[in-house]
Amino acid sequence: VLEDPLSLIESKCITHIQATITAVQFSVEARVMYDFEGDTENGELVIKEGDEVVILDQNVGDGWWEARVTKSGQTGLVPETYIELLNGEGGRGGEYDEAQLEGDEQGWDEEEDEWDENPQDEGGGVSSSSRSYSESYHNRQRTESDRYGDQRSRSPATSEKSTGFGRAGTVKKNLNRFSPFVKAGAETFILGVASPKAHITAQDKLRIVLSPEQTPMWEPSPEPFTVDVRDPEKKKKFKGMKSFTAFRIVPSSTGRMVSRRYKHYDWLHQRLVEKFTVTAVPPLPDKQFYGRYGEDFVEKRRQKLQMWSNRIARHPVLCRSEVITHFFLCDDEGGWKAGKRRAEKDEIIAGVFFSTVEHPEVHMERETAESEVEHFGKFLHATKESVAKVRGKFIDHCNQMSGPFAAEFHKMAAVVNGLAQCFAIENKDYSKPLTDAISQAGETLRDIGQMHAEQPKYDMLPALDVLKEYIGMMQEFPDLVEIHRGAMRKVKDADRMKEEGRIDMVDADQVTTRSDTVSNVVLAEIYHYQHERVVDFRDLFKSLLGAKIQFYKEIVHKLEMAQGHFNDGTDL
Repeated sequence: VLEDPLSLIESKCITHIQATITAVQFSVEARVMYDFEGDTENGELVIKEGDEVVILDQNVGDGWWEARVTKSGQTGLVPETYIELLNGEGGRGGEYDEAQLEGDEQGWDEEEDEWDENPQDEGGGVSSSSRSYSESYHNRQRTESDRYGDQRSRSPATSEKSTGFGRAGTVKKNLNRFSPFVKAGAETFILGVASPKAHITAQDKLRIVLSPEQTPMWEPSPEPFTVDVRDPEKKKKFKGMKSFTAFRIVPSSTGRMVSRRYKHYDWLHQRLVEKFTVTAVPPLPDKQFYGRYGEDFVEKRRQKLQMWSNRIARHPVLCRSEVITHFFLCDDEGGWKAGKRRAEKDEIIAGVFFSTVEHPEVHMERETAESEVEHFGKFLHATKESVAKVRGKFIDHCNQMSGPFAAEFHKMAAVVNGLAQCFAIENKDYSKPLTDAISQAGETLRDIGQMHAEQPKYDMLPALDVLKEYIGMMQEFPDLVEIHRGAMRKVKDADRMKEEGRIDMVDADQVTTRSDTVSNVVLAEIYHYQHERVVDFRDLFKSLLGAKIQFYKEIVHKLEMAQGHFNDGTDL
């Protein structure tokens, strides 16, 4: 069917007008603060201090803006730290913006294609269509809830066989379908509705044991391992029309290399979130579909994927899951496809997961457990606020180091060098050593200013990566307090109904036993989080202070070297 030429022209005109309106709306006038000799072959501009430009796009990413030089009309990329906005919002020159600090990931549109490649062609790809696993999970949960609701709508006599809650009544289902207690699958497990179709094997079983503090903790993994993400390699497919980066993943348990892309990590993350609903699965680094495909971006992504991989590897439950073993160890095409399909059909998810947990030696008083969980809820809330404040102050410090602090040393260097140039006018032998020493002092001050500008990447930015990771984890952290409260309410409901004769002792005891399982899982997760936190923040501040110490040692060394030029040679 041929498209009407007039309609086609009209459509193109509308598109052009919309693009023009968008460009006008989001264009911002600005001034160049420093000279920049850009690489024009890569789309960068050559700009001079004082040039007036119009910022066309502040969302290019990776520290770059798209701009048009007012005088010449040339359009290209400029470093955002070289630009001062003139629209009254204040300039961003010399600042660390949110994208830089949070490690926004820019690259080619590598996430949109379907999983139809040969894994060996691109190093560990997959070959079946990607789908939304969270949607699949919620569909299964909805079906289970609907089935459960049908059972609840029957008379107690007809529902006795399916629920096992006695002849006189049942423990009621939570009417809030969006509560964390329900979404985590804890309710269906406690009420005896969540059960897998397949048999739970010994390999699926997980144990909760007593910690040295006599609280529930996950049994440590018998085979702990670490993950090294290395050697990112840019590859192309579809005759060079699409680009992507493959990373070599090497687990310490085998030392064998497998190749994975970011979208494979995205698939793994979805699987973990669906399966482990009471675990704070850390979010992956952000993904975007635009921007420069430079070394800084690739290296930043590699670092963050390594942090994420090792966070998962340290979790005593996640590290032993079949999907993790498959992801980090499978290195052949057939095995990858089979393991991927098996993971996507896994039925031990959400409420069924609790059925795999054993805790024969852990018996914690209900009141004690409630107190521990409520205390953690308050702690987590306070930690969120405090970490956000620390992160904000660290960002301020980065901006101070790269902006005012560096600029102040550069200004001092300029006036000191000016003095040296003045003294050079009297170019006598007796004056020349002093002139050279002053000139050297000026260069030292300039170097110290540059050190201030670059120092954040050695101390603050690594710390900010950890803080960003924790903020993400705390945002994704399941509402363990509400899940635990829901379990305790079910125990109280069962006790009350037992006293009223509406359910028998066996059914009430089953509710209590399953609620204890949920309680112990929650407490084990809290224990793991708290001990990880202690190690992570100890290492954060140890590394941060170590980098600061080294920084000031280098400054002292430079100052001593500069001072050494004012020796006897400068005496008359």
